[in-house]
Amino acid sequence: MGKRKKDKNENSSARVKILRIEDSDSDDAVVTPRGGTSASTVTNAARVVSAHDLKSGKISFRTSYVDDVIDVGAQQASADGRNEEAFEAVFEDTIFEDLPEQLENADAEQHLQKASIAKESKRRRAKTLADWVPFRAAYLDELVRLDGRGMCTSCYKCLSAEAPWRCLDCFGAPSSCEQCLVDSHNHSPLHRIEKWTGAFWEKSSLRSLGLKVHLGHAGEPCTSPSQEQYLVVYHVNGFHLVDIIYCGCDMTRGNLHKRNQLMRARWYPATTKDPGTAFTYAMLDQFHELTLQGKISAHDYYQGLAHMSDGSGVRNLPKRYDEFLRSARCYRHLVLAKRSARAHDPSGVDSTKNGQLGLDCPACPHPGKNLPPDWEQSATPWIYTLVLAIDANFRLKSKDRGVSNDPPLGPGWAYIVDPVPYHEQLRVQSDKDIHKVERGSCESTFQAMEKATTRLNDGYLVTGVGAVICARSGLVRKDGVGDLQKGESIVGVLVSLMLVTYDIACQWNKKLTARVREYPHELQAAFFNMLVHYAVPKFHLKGHGEVCQSPYSLNLLRHSARTDGEGIERGWSHINPIATATREMGPGFRHDTIDDHWSAWNWRKIIGLGIILLRKLTEAEEMYAKHQKKFIELSETFEPGVLAAWNAMVDIWQKDPLHAPDPYADPDTHVSLADLRKELAKEEASYTDGTLTVDDLTASTFLVKGLELEDLGRTFKALVAARKAKPHTVQSAVLQERKTTLLSKINKWRNPQLVFMPCAAIQVAQAAADATATAPDATDNSSAPPSEKHFLLDIPPLCLPSELNSDLMGALPTRYKLHEKELRLRFAQAEDSLAELRRLLRLKSSSLTFKKLNNVGQRENTRARSVIVQFTGKIELIAERYRAARAALKRLDPDGEWENRLQPLLSKDVRGIDEDEDVNKKKSKRSEGRREISWIWTRMRSNEGGDAEIDAGIRVEWAKAQARAERWREETVLVVEEMRRTLEYCDWKAAWWREQAALRIVSEDPTLTSGLHACAEKQAVIWEGLGTSFATRWYKMVTARGHALDWPERYRIVGEATRSVPTVKRKRTTLALARAPFDNIDSEAEEERREHGQGSADTVANLMVAGGSDKETIDGAIVDGGERILIDEGEDDCREFDSLDLDLEDNL
Repeated sequence: MGKRKKDKNENSSARVKILRIEDSDSDDAVVTPRGGTSASTVTNAARVVSAHDLKSGKISFRTSYVDDVIDVGAQQASADGRNEEAFEAVFEDTIFEDLPEQLENADAEQHLQKASIAKESKRRRAKTLADWVPFRAAYLDELVRLDGRGMCTSCYKCLSAEAPWRCLDCFGAPSSCEQCLVDSHNHSPLHRIEKWTGAFWEKSSLRSLGLKVHLGHAGEPCTSPSQEQYLVVYHVNGFHLVDIIYCGCDMTRGNLHKRNQLMRARWYPATTKDPGTAFTYAMLDQFHELTLQGKISAHDYYQGLAHMSDGSGVRNLPKRYDEFLRSARCYRHLVLAKRSARAHDPSGVDSTKNGQLGLDCPACPHPGKNLPPDWEQSATPWIYTLVLAIDANFRLKSKDRGVSNDPPLGPGWAYIVDPVPYHEQLRVQSDKDIHKVERGSCESTFQAMEKATTRLNDGYLVTGVGAVICARSGLVRKDGVGDLQKGESIVGVLVSLMLVTYDIACQWNKKLTARVREYPHELQAAFFNMLVHYAVPKFHLKGHGEVCQSPYSLNLLRHSARTDGEGIERGWSHINPIATATREMGPGFRHDTIDDHWSAWNWRKIIGLGIILLRKLTEAEEMYAKHQKKFIELSETFEPGVLAAWNAMVDIWQKDPLHAPDPYADPDTHVSLADLRKELAKEEASYTDGTLTVDDLTASTFLVKGLELEDLGRTFKALVAARKAKPHTVQSAVLQERKTTLLSKINKWRNPQLVFMPCAAIQVAQAAADATATAPDATDNSSAPPSEKHFLLDIPPLCLPSELNSDLMGALPTRYKLHEKELRLRFAQAEDSLAELRRLLRLKSSSLTFKKLNNVGQRENTRARSVIVQFTGKIELIAERYRAARAALKRLDPDGEWENRLQPLLSKDVRGIDEDEDVNKKKSKRSEGRREISWIWTRMRSNEGGDAEIDAGIRVEWAKAQARAERWREETVLVVEEMRRTLEYCDWKAAWWREQAALRIVSEDPTLTSGLHACAEKQAVIWEGLGTSFATRWYKMVTARGHALDWPERYRIVGEATRSVPTVKRKRTTLALARAPFDNIDSEAEEERREHGQGSADTVANLMVAGGSDKETIDGAIVDGGERILIDEGEDDCREFDSLDLDLEDNL
């Protein structure tokens, strides 16, 4: 097997071997490789995933295979043939704690999983298509075969020889005679049939064969039938002409209208009297789902049905598009009313109140529904905050088409407010001074600010809509949507709230109190009885001016948890695709359509709460632990008095963020490029102006001079490395002079070295001999002359005590204590390097800000970049000095306490205090709430700083680190509370539905009474099912983290029951990890495996460290400490898991 050349940037590497263990349907668990070899030997089945730690700080993953042979046959000692010990033999090597640190890192694991799963899924799709291509001709033949007469030409029922008919919608489309076809379709009158003409199959209809559809008696003829008439019926398979015979038994007494008979047959009549057209419920339901999911227009759907009925264009189809629009609109309004229990109200559907057809957010606080009785006296009242988001959408316009008689079917019943009082209120308020043009004082350039007082788009009745949603879960509020007539001026969407986010909240809230005083009293009460806070959504805040950054930041506002306020933008992405259609609709039709789509949006949000809240809690727990640890490390570097002062400043600001001193505002350093040039000039002067004195040296000053020489050598090498490929003659001369000066200083330092370190002469001489031996021979014509760069970098080692080999280090004179003194000097050197590194990073950050704000034009930017590049080189030089000091400490005191403070310095660690790890990758840059400061900023000394601007910068980062940890802690608490509220709401909603069943008593119509009870019970079971699924999914996570379980009793029982269910899904694969040799392996082995049919190497599970060490076999799967390490192994699907934890419910 070929050897892979080691990357020059690799510091270390570790290998992890993954063995495959297949599930068996029998009770015996066997160990097999991917290729299917015997159970006693695993051959060529070892996948090796190598993780290489690069100097840049990144991790490189490579996948390959080794020809390992693992003999497990000797372990099979059980008498009944079970080789459980074979399982143990392989799984025993799963030592998770011995894995390299790179693989214990969750980010590294996720990177490996996603890349491998995506690659495997792509390979499988390509392979499936490639496997199909050779059979293309055979598939085509089978498709053409169906156009022929077929093998069976006799009737499949009566076996008569003459069978020229077939039904395309019956399974297999069997041939049939005319009478058998009619008899078998009494209850399937909308099937499509064809007739064999002797040459091909021709479209026909059951009506042409004399089929009559009898209504009122389950398809049987009525004893008093009405007159026969034909009906145009649209179904999911096209249009049909049907002969209808209505029941006349009750019609004579006026009890059963034709429309009722059609609806009981699940056909929706297009008119209320003497309908001539009907649409099946199946067709209306299909269109409803397609338009909600795919945003397909009614016209496109109708044309699709027309093409299914006649794709040739030779038939004259009846046009029923207008009837379809009207019926679909009425039908989905009825479905919305039915699902809101309006049929159960004794006062009737016409008594529906505003918002009754809308869906609440189960996770939001609802007094009397999902809050405890004493919630107002809670010690943590902030968890009952109603968090809302407001925004406007200028795409949902409405043209002025002159349609005046098109009211909505349910004005204000769902999400859009009743237009009549709403527009009247707008008209009243438009003339008041409080609503005159306001010029924004914010620097925002969002459309909401630009169009707040403008009226564009002449010819439109409505220029957009404003909406209020739950900012936590994204559900639209009842009566939370209103039309805009002039910019983004919302006066009718205000509800009781404590925290509201809005793109222009900084401007909108200034005169809100004065505007509310002009509203009707029913709108004022809730507002003035609540404490309202305002914030700007996180993404939009970046577009605001500096004055808005801290006071309106959800990252800094206490008790806002991890709310981002951008949920309403996700709602717009859902509703915007229908904007082109609703723009052409009448006002009422448009309102009904938007209400319907918002209702579907809310319901899908509700059923997704199980996954969403679990994902939020999992992330919050992980991120809180990470950021709290970072914050504690940072806080430990400061005196208690400093922290107390900073905490007091934060508390004062939280109470009055608009006027109190801002602890989160970055200080204005005003560092110019001229200052940086002076700094660089001063540093360059120190390279050559220093002198070394050999007289009167003590042991400590001798070592200090050695460290100075080491710095000079490091600086000189950096200058050589930074020069051009073809340097100018003057530049080369300058470098040679500097080398000569450096060698002279080293030679002078050798004299006291012979006194303090006589044993070092041996290593110095050996280094000189090695340099002479490796130097090219000037008399050898076959060897190329040494390059100038090689000559310049040929500097002899200093051989400080830390550089001596172990034998010589032991021979150092003990009276000078050089070992101990260099240890102390190196520690101080490392500390000084970190302090200097932090100072330079602050200066660089300030210079970048200065360049961005003040430099305009190519010339200025080029000059600024050249200076910053030089400054970056200085930072890299200091980082190398720290690494050298730490390496010396590692040799002098391998396991010393210094390691707790001085960590390895990777390239990713060298960044500013306000920079993210991936600052140079815009796509991977993390948000403020996820950003982590480098460890170098958590190792500051108490006496470091002194500069007021530097101290302020440190305070800002400390305050932001505290805010990050607090927001994640609040998110953990709030998500647990939202879980409880959701379950309480599901329980309340189920009980509410059962109460509705008894409200309306229709004793004279038992079938209607039965329908009312069945509908209520069905909805109650749905809500209970939602609660059960949520509890099953959440229980383990919530209890494992020690959170209080204040759930309804039924859901606590359900959750507890899931802990003991051992059922494991079949056809799973368990991965066992084992340590592999540290040899280089050619990654091309994977292609060899594929060529030999051994499968892909890239299916990787979402691995999780098990909580215990006890193992047992349950249903053919390995269980470690109650957890499973599983992946899907289907042929057509490779699913990526959302969470690192593969909980038990994933396998139920």
